[in-house]
Amino acid sequence: MKLIRVATSEAVSLSDGFLWSDEFDWQPIEQSQERAVNGSLIIQEGKKKSGRPITLTADKNMAWVKRHIVSKLKDWSVLQEKFTLQFEYFHDKRTFNVAFNHQEKAIEASPVLNHPSVSEDDEYNVTLRFLELEDAD
Repeated sequence: MKLIRVATSEAVSLSDGFLWSDEFDWQPIEQSQERAVNGSLIIQEGKKKSGRPITLTADKNMAWVKRHIVSKLKDWSVLQEKFTLQFEYFHDKRTFNVAFNHQEKAIEASPVLNHPSVSEDDEYNVTLRFLELEDAD
């Protein structure tokens, strides 16, 4: 898996141990239901154009990320830029235009060993939250 900063084409490799935990939670149709004065049902609906959540989680024993990569991801998250998320699984090569989802806490990271970090290569358990965009331009 790879996250690519669109503005510079710089890429960060991520473990393939991440799971897209909310892949099938997305409801692409927004619907509003109201009752008219006479009791009739009024339904308004429209298709969402973007904003599908992509939450990447991992078991505590896999998909660890080194501290220097977590730092880079945190730095990128505040740039308010667009990114390309590229899956590199044997069976799944999908690509998504994304932005960090700050409303839901874009990045969570905790040290694997639960002690103060002593190296930029220390490993972290990470959850990454993105929003799929209609267009990354």
